[in-house]
Amino acid sequence: MNKNIVAGMCLLGLSSFALAADTDPNQCLECHEPIEDWAGMTVDEIIVDAKDPENKRHEANQALTDDELRLMIARLIPLDDDS
Repeated sequence: MNKNIVAGMCLLGLSSFALAADTDPNQCLECHEPIEDWAGMTVDEIIVDAKDPENKRHEANQALTDDELRLMIARLIPLDDDS
């Protein structure tokens, strides 16, 4: 995993208390297996896909900020300690 992505995800994890409390990453697990579905994708690519207005299952994501989505993604994708 790209070290910049890992660093960004760590930073977002540390600032999670400042973000809205109603972002539940478990809602993604209803349809996704993050390790498989998002393999090879950057966080920015996942966010673009999550906000795709064509995907009716992602309508609720339109109200989320990119930072809220980044936090959710960071909680769902385990970090590789060897990066």
